[in-house]
Amino acid sequence: MRLWLPRLLILLLAMAAPAHAEHVVNVRTDRSDIVYAVNPDQTYTETVTLDRTLLTPRGIHGHDRSAMSFYPEQQTLEVLEAWVDQPDGTRLQVGPENRFTRPSEASQDAPGFTSSLTTTIVFPQLRPGSRTHEKFRRVQTTPPMLGFNAWSEAGLTDPVLVDRMTIDLPAGLALQWRSRGAVTVTDGTEAGSRHIVAEMAPTQGQDPERSTVDSSDFQPIFLATTLPDLETVGAIYYRQSQGRAVVTPEIATLAAKIAGDRTGLDAARAIYDWVTVNIRYIAVYLNPNDGWVPHAAAEVLKNGYGDCKDHAVLTQTLLAARGIIGQAAVIEWGNRYADLPLGTPLEFNHAIVYLPDYDLYLNPTNPYAPFGSLDRTLSGKRVVIATATGRVAHTPASTPASYRYAIDSRLSITAEGNIEGKAGWTLSPNVDTNLRSYLANSSSPHELLERVLLGTPEGGFGNFIASDPRDLATPLTLSATWHSPRGVTLRDADAAITVPTGPDMEPVTRLRRYLSPDGARHTPVAVGATDLGWTTTITLSPGIAASRLPSDVDLRTAAGHYTAHYQRNGTDVQVIRNLVIDRDVFQPGEYSELERLLYAALDDSRSTLTLSRVDAEVGR
Repeated sequence: MRLWLPRLLILLLAMAAPAHAEHVVNVRTDRSDIVYAVNPDQTYTETVTLDRTLLTPRGIHGHDRSAMSFYPEQQTLEVLEAWVDQPDGTRLQVGPENRFTRPSEASQDAPGFTSSLTTTIVFPQLRPGSRTHEKFRRVQTTPPMLGFNAWSEAGLTDPVLVDRMTIDLPAGLALQWRSRGAVTVTDGTEAGSRHIVAEMAPTQGQDPERSTVDSSDFQPIFLATTLPDLETVGAIYYRQSQGRAVVTPEIATLAAKIAGDRTGLDAARAIYDWVTVNIRYIAVYLNPNDGWVPHAAAEVLKNGYGDCKDHAVLTQTLLAARGIIGQAAVIEWGNRYADLPLGTPLEFNHAIVYLPDYDLYLNPTNPYAPFGSLDRTLSGKRVVIATATGRVAHTPASTPASYRYAIDSRLSITAEGNIEGKAGWTLSPNVDTNLRSYLANSSSPHELLERVLLGTPEGGFGNFIASDPRDLATPLTLSATWHSPRGVTLRDADAAITVPTGPDMEPVTRLRRYLSPDGARHTPVAVGATDLGWTTTITLSPGIAASRLPSDVDLRTAAGHYTAHYQRNGTDVQVIRNLVIDRDVFQPGEYSELERLLYAALDDSRSTLTLSRVDAEVGR
């Protein structure tokens, strides 16, 4: 009977618990309707109508207001309608006292770079079941520099019942569109007017999976533009930036001082390093609706700060002063990895520099990125290079070799279970970038190291010894010393321990963020091509011996490989582990091969070696 009751309880609990937690719906979008009326000169009127039902307190908290931004030099914005329908049928109008127009977040964060304003509606008297209604009208009063562009993407987290975009334009105005996924598009012409309607299929909403790519990589999407191709985007950027990259006497003198007697790539490296260190990145801002016009290079130099366009134009100008060609290039800096079905200016949010003579891309806005390095979110991306005719290319894809991280740890374990350790690192430039940022932004090297050790079973105290993380001209050197008092428990004759990791900045445990609860993925997972190596040499004090070592591991899958080797060498135990993941993104159908690889590394990290106390006389 004592056995039967627990088994029954376990069975009842298993029956009661769902296999997977259901998606909690906090908000339902009942209607999202965007209508564009485009004029022959590509000015337009945009009318946005949005109805939502707020189902929970969390839904209210996240949607108790609505906002839209505009650029007053070229746009107007007005609220046409706003109200709340209560569950009992009462309608509350949102009056002027609940409408506010203020400088936008972008203009506050980037004064001098954009003057955009934001109009915000705050909905009153919300409760679960309230239905909000809003209707905005935004008018583009001047022809947009980059043409007319539209983007509609199916919502991911919230159910959507009606999601529609309508574009009305003169039949003679060239406009192309593309869609992907569950989108129904009608496109007809009558009496000299073209009428396009794109309607997304209703969606149920879902919880975003961890470590997924940007939703625009997989969600239904509709895109439209009056530009004929992406090359035109590059040509427009080129024209708008002409006259901004003027080599003034001051810039020529500075370039000569920076480069010294260096020429070619060495001079370019020196100039890049100077800009990244000395010009402050004040604004992450590149919006085609506000134009892509950098400040003049001389002005950027005088201010000592700028946005991505400004960093690019100053770098170009300093390079030009030394006879080196540098071209601005626009790119998406984020978690979108796939090319969109139609190229439009809306897909780009960042400007970098391209050196055509060396086929090399530079990101001078990142003060920790060594010359020529691009992080994963800039690698393998579609890029438009600003030339007289424009050029479309792709940045180099990231590879395991470009993300090589290796830590070599040497530690001793005393008879009392204390650990004394030293470590050194070998890093590729892209990994170097991340560690420079960690070091530069920590309160101190020992604070950072001890924070890392807090996440280990052993804990401990110590210090990083590093070269100046802000000195891009010098490769980062990094080492550490630490001690973990009572890091190993040796109370009994035998003790099973996992291999102490020490101040590992890329611990295997981080791989858990890529695991799925049911062994399947529904959306692509962004892992990152990488080559991680861990070598640990453990020296055991007299009176302690390694009586059992874990088995070696050698697993190779379509996603990469994992190996682990354990060996004794006198009083030392050496552990050599290596994980290689061969690409950045894995599609749902490829996930099983990735999962096998991840679990191989995680399982091995949890494997134990057995330490035994031995008689000192026997050990001689």
